[in-house]
Amino acid sequence: MGVVPPVGNLSGGVMQIEVGEGKFRFVRVDGRYLYSPYDPFREIERTFQSLFPLERPFFVVFGSAQGHVVEYLLNHGYETRDIWVTEPHPQLETWAKEYGGWVMEGTLATRLEDALVRRCRPVLFVLEGYRRLFPEAYQAFLHQYETLLAQAIENVKVTAFFSKLWWINYVRNLSLAMHRDVYRLPETFIPYDAPLLVTASGPSLASLLEIIASWQRKGGRILACLSSWTTLASVGIIPWGVVVSDAGVGNILHAYQLPPEVIVFASVYANSALLSSLSQRIVYYDIDTEGVSPSFMLSHPSVVLDALGLARRLSIGKIYVAGLDLGYTLYGTHARGNMVTRRQELSCTRLSPPETERVGFLRRRDSKQIKDDVWTTSAFQLVKQEVEKLFPEVHILCPIQPWKNPICDTLPTPSPIERDIPFQRIDNVASSLARAKAYLETPNALVYRREDLVGIPRETVKNYLFYKLSDKEYV
Repeated sequence: MGVVPPVGNLSGGVMQIEVGEGKFRFVRVDGRYLYSPYDPFREIERTFQSLFPLERPFFVVFGSAQGHVVEYLLNHGYETRDIWVTEPHPQLETWAKEYGGWVMEGTLATRLEDALVRRCRPVLFVLEGYRRLFPEAYQAFLHQYETLLAQAIENVKVTAFFSKLWWINYVRNLSLAMHRDVYRLPETFIPYDAPLLVTASGPSLASLLEIIASWQRKGGRILACLSSWTTLASVGIIPWGVVVSDAGVGNILHAYQLPPEVIVFASVYANSALLSSLSQRIVYYDIDTEGVSPSFMLSHPSVVLDALGLARRLSIGKIYVAGLDLGYTLYGTHARGNMVTRRQELSCTRLSPPETERVGFLRRRDSKQIKDDVWTTSAFQLVKQEVEKLFPEVHILCPIQPWKNPICDTLPTPSPIERDIPFQRIDNVASSLARAKAYLETPNALVYRREDLVGIPRETVKNYLFYKLSDKEYV
């Protein structure tokens, strides 16, 4: 039996564990039972039955009733990989492991993705006593669970679509080093002590061009997401560098008439057809990690996250971002002047004008209006949460929706940067290409995610990818 300080939002309460006549372990919190002290399995059975019919469930358990829930599920034929447990209090977790002897491996995020790939349906399993006696902890976990589930679904969808393309781009992009000079950031580099401006391609970028042009004339440096380049170019703004991480071929449109002096900061997973066609200096900003220990997937769901991370590496000064709307307006999804918008205008017909394409997002099932003439989606909100979590110090310039980040209406006078970065040439890529080859044999390789989801044997895809690699002279 043990006693701990008050838990949850209880006032002056204590928590105790006891063992009944039937050897059932039960817990009292402030004198109230957390679950049935007479027959917890009957209560667990009722909760279990209320969830059915279920097909291939993955149980996310909030409160294990000192291991009884796990015991019940295992006795009903479910495996430990079908169960993940969290406790609302550390002492409950200690007791559950002490008496139940089980250990849940992996984080909830990774376990949810694994369950989805196995075509399981995540199900939240919680006894009523845990909701009642730990309401704040339950609500906090419920929010976390919903967020992680949305992220897991998005990750599975994206990796199923892009996984093979990421691998192919990795091989092709590193192979560029055999034929031309490509670069990396120097191993030792003193960051600039000056502010940097990152530009994204949201609709509000068009209204900020005068402010951005003034910033550049005063010596400010602009690190542009590639999709924002043509909008900047429409008023003569040439960024210091552009950032490209997307694997999709649409980036070829965005790079139209990119000046030769602009530095291209690229992911090793960026579209290889685009990078091989550019004459600009190409700097792989993630080669230090992905060349040595490749994940064969983009680390972030949006290029702006990579751009902000790069800006933080390049400068210890304040970082600003413009056009980071993560939403739609009646002007469309991108700023005017963007190549996507231009293509819509050029390809439109009398029956399908560009205005129809710009507001086509209104037909999306996941679009949500957040204020007059502004809509967003769950995917956009996930990116927003990542920016707020990873880059809380970044200043958002004139946003169209609320942010936790600091907001600014204009840009300060910049500190001109005179010295250049001594980029290092990438010479030997043989070891990285060998890792790409070995990766195809690993059981958890993402390149087979789509096939795993639909039950297709991996062998055909593996042979296709080996063929892609066979003409690289260093492998």
